[in-house]
Amino acid sequence: MDKTRAPARSASLKHERVLNVIRRRIENGQYSTGMLLPTGSQLSKALRVGKQTVVRALGELAREGIIVRRRGDGTYVADRQRPPLLPGKTLRIGLLWNRSILPERLYTSFQGAITRGILETWGIDAVLPVWSKTSEREPTRVTWTSAECAATVEVLGESLLSRTRYPDLQAVKAARFDALITLSIIREEWLQELLALKLPTVIVDFPSNRIAPQADSVFVDGQAAYREAIFKMAAQGLKKIHFLGAKLVVPAPSPEMTPEAVRAFQAGKHQVDPDSYLRLGAWHSAMTECGLEAPDSHAHFEFYHREAQFAERLLALPPDRQPDGFVCHDHRQAEALCREWAKRGKKILAAGATDTPVAGSAWPILIDGLEVGHAAANLLLWKLRQPERAAMRLGVAMSLGAKQPTAVSTGMR
Repeated sequence: MDKTRAPARSASLKHERVLNVIRRRIENGQYSTGMLLPTGSQLSKALRVGKQTVVRALGELAREGIIVRRRGDGTYVADRQRPPLLPGKTLRIGLLWNRSILPERLYTSFQGAITRGILETWGIDAVLPVWSKTSEREPTRVTWTSAECAATVEVLGESLLSRTRYPDLQAVKAARFDALITLSIIREEWLQELLALKLPTVIVDFPSNRIAPQADSVFVDGQAAYREAIFKMAAQGLKKIHFLGAKLVVPAPSPEMTPEAVRAFQAGKHQVDPDSYLRLGAWHSAMTECGLEAPDSHAHFEFYHREAQFAERLLALPPDRQPDGFVCHDHRQAEALCREWAKRGKKILAAGATDTPVAGSAWPILIDGLEVGHAAANLLLWKLRQPERAAMRLGVAMSLGAKQPTAVSTGMR
């Protein structure tokens, strides 16, 4: 017998024995699901082996997803029905909002629906959130921690007083995240700085082709639904179908600015919602396919809540130049236009996007925020498991709502 191989063989036998003992105790329920295991020193003493042997055995069990390690807390028996997000590793994942995170916004905002979809996908949705107390100038935070999934998910939003529409980058760095998902942040310069951190990142709800090669992205794809709306309007005899996109207020350049300084900075400035450009493209191509004119003069961009002034301008045009239909960036715009036409004894067809069930005169083009969250959550896990793969761009399709009113002649065609 080669005596040089004896110590290695002995160490291997000890490792296998420790591995089998711990595995058997988990299988027979002595170490139950969610239970905190004895420390490495305690196991070493109880099983009469060296600590390195225990560490090696626990490492193998962690890679198999049988146990999970929580940094600074200990080692737990995993829930095999709900395995760790990344076997063998405890993750700390940041969800970065474009606004302050508040309890009601988890259930009333599009970002809240995306967040709930992410938590649902990862099996963390039943975990009670922990809300951080912060001052008006500190980033807003809420955290979910799951021992079974070996993950902590933290939403980091801008402070209550900030109007930058992204969280403080230094706070992001200080949180020491393993991976990131941004939600509806469209400040490209800030996103470039974030990507420089070299963390696995999914950018959600910002359909920028410039950033697409650098990170995974999930966007809301309105091509099919907007085209369907236009085809249906054209089938009802409408010819002058206009497009209404959304102007947005320009974000403040600094979180330290006072409300008065922010208003002064924003005066006379605006930016177009990036999603409006995608929907504009769908409008243009569908109009062309229907054999209808789509001149630049039929494409408009307006701030929300200014539909009355916008409608007044169009209704002041000669009847043969007035629109008989609209596809809008947002369902609220479409509803507002229907109301303005109705005030003047006229009717018009309009459609727009919404992420909540609605009733009214306008056609809803439906966005499922939960599905956007599901897509983002799965894309991030895929990136964590295959870090070298190329960046991917995934569109979550909208759908045209089933309830669609019938056009009534306005004498404008």
